[in-house]
Amino acid sequence: MNHCLVFGARGHLARTRIIPALKRMNCPYTPVSRQEVLDLHHLKDTKDLIAYMSIPTHNFCEAVEPYLEMVDPIYVLEKPHGHSKFDFERIQDFIHANDLKVIYSDHYLGKDVLYNLWTPKKLKSIKIFIHEDADMTERINYFDTVGIIGDMYQSHCVTLFATIIAKHTSRTRKEVLRDLSFVEPRVTQLARNIHYEGIAPTQCKISMEYNGILLEADIAKMMLEKKKLITINGDRSWNLDAGWDAYGNVMSEIKHGNRSLFLDEEEVGYLWDHASIISG
Repeated sequence: MNHCLVFGARGHLARTRIIPALKRMNCPYTPVSRQEVLDLHHLKDTKDLIAYMSIPTHNFCEAVEPYLEMVDPIYVLEKPHGHSKFDFERIQDFIHANDLKVIYSDHYLGKDVLYNLWTPKKLKSIKIFIHEDADMTERINYFDTVGIIGDMYQSHCVTLFATIIAKHTSRTRKEVLRDLSFVEPRVTQLARNIHYEGIAPTQCKISMEYNGILLEADIAKMMLEKKKLITINGDRSWNLDAGWDAYGNVMSEIKHGNRSLFLDEEEVGYLWDHASIISG
C-alpha cells in the first residue's frame, strides 16, 4: 500500500480509526469527501493504491462513480456490506460491471484474540458479548439504516462464530458460513435504549445451535459499561479488545497483500442469507 484514499474522511470511523492507523504506518493518504469531486489523475499510475470506504457500503456506487476514469484502486468495503441481500447484489453488479477490485472487511476478523483463543476437545458453547458505551447520537442516520443485527450480529458475531468453529474443526470458515446460512436463529431480546433518539433497536440477544454447539450473541449499544468477551463452554473467557488495534491489523494485512483475513463475495452472501432468516 503506497497511498490510501480515505472516503468519508470527516466521519467517525475515518477520524478515530482509519486515519490514525495510516499515520502509524507512515502511509500517505488523501481525504475524499462527498462534498466535492477531487482531481485524482496524479494517482492514476500509483501502484498498490487503496481506497478505504469508511462510509456505509450501500453508498459505495455513487461515491466512487466520479473517480472510475481517474484511478483504479483496491476498494476496502466496510461491514455491513449493503443494507439487505438485494442491496448487496446491486453493489455486486456495479463492481462486476466496472471490473473493480474489492476487499470485504470486517475488522473483528483482525482481533488478536482469534489467534490466541483455544477451544477444548468438546466444544459445547460459544457466547459473544459486545456491549459498547459510545453515544450513537451522531450516527443515527447510519444506525437506523442497518440496525443492531446488521451492525453487530451479522457482521461481527456470525463471522466470529464461523472463525472459531473452523479453527476447532477441519471445516473452512466459508463452509461453516454456508451451513449457518440455513440455520434459523432465535431472537430472545430486542430493545431500544431510552437515550437513543432514533428508531432502531440498540440491544439484542440471539441464539442458535450448530452441530450440537450452542451459539449465543449478547449485543448492545450505549451501555453504561463496555464489555467485549468471547466465552467458551461457559467457563473460559477472552477479552475481544486485548492486543493491538484491530483496524491497525487490518491495514497491516492490506499493506502486505494478505487477503486470507477478509471475506469473499460468497461469504458475504451467506451472511445475508442468515440475516434474512431473522428479518423474514
